[in-house]
Amino acid sequence: MTHRFAHELQAGDRYASLEFTVTPEMNQQALFSVEDFNPLYIHGGDGHGPLVHPVVLMHMSPRTRSPSYRQASDMGSALARDRSIFLGIAEVGEVLHIDWLINQTYEQRGRIYQDYVASVTNAAGKAVLRREMSATFFTLGKVKTFALEGKA
Repeated sequence: MTHRFAHELQAGDRYASLEFTVTPEMNQQALFSVEDFNPLYIHGGDGHGPLVHPVVLMHMSPRTRSPSYRQASDMGSALARDRSIFLGIAEVGEVLHIDWLINQTYEQRGRIYQDYVASVTNAAGKAVLRREMSATFFTLGKVKTFALEGKA
């Protein structure tokens, strides 16, 4: 991965991978935010420790979490499409790994689009989550101008 901006990347490029550990505190924050107190996420069960809540996986898997993600100051970006497929479980305290691969880039209606896949695997290398996402990039132009009007 070079030091290019996100909108400059093409099909076949990758964002830098990320490894992280879901702490009990991180998981608990997600549980409280969505008011989900299922015992599987707090105590575990069936021989597993507490499970990582899906909200944590969704929160950590956008490309903006990659250490290499860089966005140009005159560009904006928005999520255009998301298809999330949960494939396995992750336990609180284990190391998770995320890879991002760009499948396709194209222009439509004057905007750049980027289709990419985020793959989350657990410590054993088993797939936990696959997200097929599309993002659109656009120049800020008038949006930035309007946002800054009236500010001294």
